[in-house]
Amino acid sequence: MINYICTICGMIINDKNFDFNKEVLPYENSIDNIKYCPFCGADSTFIKKVDQGEGAEIKLTAENMDNATSVIIDHAMKLEVFNGDFYKKASKLAKNDEIKIMFQCLSNIEYMHARIHKSIGGFKELPVLREMDYCKYGEDAMLMDLANKREKHAVEYYDRYAEEVCSHKIKEIFNALSRVEKGHMDLTLKK
Repeated sequence: MINYICTICGMIINDKNFDFNKEVLPYENSIDNIKYCPFCGADSTFIKKVDQGEGAEIKLTAENMDNATSVIIDHAMKLEVFNGDFYKKASKLAKNDEIKIMFQCLSNIEYMHARIHKSIGGFKELPVLREMDYCKYGEDAMLMDLANKREKHAVEYYDRYAEEVCSHKIKEIFNALSRVEKGHMDLTLKK
């Protein structure tokens, strides 16, 4: 298999990982046809052969970032950590095995989104947020409803702030992540 790279998250996609998180991608990847990044969920528009990309590394740091953009990136990182934490806990609370797996995969992708923001913003580490208790959402339907609200909020955040960031690359990343989150909204309505 030819190695590919995602220009949104910078991860290398190969024959060992092309099907990670397949349960939450709109279409399954195959070795010969990578439709989505298995790490961040970005579509094939952002998937390049390694020799077509900028080598085997994508630079995710934004140079000359203004203070307003830095704050937007910091909040986006916290939003994604918050959602990743939720999905991690929801995967343990869900009763249906399919929903458990879906939440685990969504957690992986949300944490990758947080790592993208960490890199862009030049932050040293991901924030550790206050521990939340989701036990009162004891039914899968309640967890799915909460998941859908979180995805909707993420879409609204990216759509709102894509126009306010100081960099075309960050705007491109926000637009790509908004599309991923829209797919997650659809997914959390289906189950």
